Amino acid sequence: MTLEYLLVDDQGKRSRVFDRQVSVPGELEFTMVDDPELLLDLSPEDLAEFDGAIVDFHLNTSSSPGYRPLTITDPALYDKPVEVRTGMGVMLYLKQHAPLMNVYGMTELPHGHAQLFLAAASVWLGAEPLNVDESPEILRRVLLDADGEQAHLQASHRQMRDSAEPFRRLMDSCLSRRHLTETYDWLRCYRECNGPRAHTQVSGAVGRLLGLRIRVDPEKTFFPMMTQWQNDLDAFVRAWGKDTSDWPDLSTGVSAKTWAERNPVLDYVKPGAYDTFFNSADVRAALTYYRNLAPESELL
Repeated sequence: MTLEYLLVDDQGKRSRVFDRQVSVPGELEFTMVDDPELLLDLSPEDLAEFDGAIVDFHLNTSSSPGYRPLTITDPALYDKPVEVRTGMGVMLYLKQHAPLMNVYGMTELPHGHAQLFLAAASVWLGAEPLNVDESPEILRRVLLDADGEQAHLQASHRQMRDSAEPFRRLMDSCLSRRHLTETYDWLRCYRECNGPRAHTQVSGAVGRLLGLRIRVDPEKTFFPMMTQWQNDLDAFVRAWGKDTSDWPDLSTGVSAKTWAERNPVLDYVKPGAYDTFFNSADVRAALTYYRNLAPESELL
């Protein structure tokens, strides 16, 4: 029996190298898709014929005239169709149209966007990671398992697995807040702030990006959030083998001075590598999808 995977990746050269190195004639084959638009030509029945999908996170989708955008449509979850711009959107589309398909998030770990995307794909959409820097033999063994249960053979899988729980805690850390409840939205706005007193700018950023007027009290709102963000992000970063010993000490209480010289949360989320993660509607749609599926007890 031949296993066939969709390979959704806009880097044609990488896809061809991957195909040449990993495929096994008569056993393991790949159908390459270099633009999400092409998925429109595949019916749900066509998609169900594939044994799985391997999806790159960073896709350079077209905006030229005549382009047919791939969209995610679910009136119960989204006010309007959500255009697919990243691999998260592709995975969400596949969840809708081929819900039983095994999905792998394709990445090269040195890429700056890899860690948050991998964790989000795992926690929100149940995708396994696939590190293309692993040896072709390991990748072959992972993909030849039709049940998708061999991802752990990758040397980097432990880091990917251990980072998932801190990521979930980080993204759940604002759920008890009355108004703006998602950490994802807070962090998207916080990325717009600067300097040692970045907390004073958050209200303005929330207004500009989200159109919400929320007063952000430092003592009651921001410092408690920052404390939890730093603790959860600390665990997330350490899962990837990074040193956090120089991060601010939170054990004796916090104030604006705590982050005056070093703000590890802002340092981590602000670089341009994560612009796509925090500013793509289909990434936010994946979070909405996850919240809709989560048991109510997990949202408390």
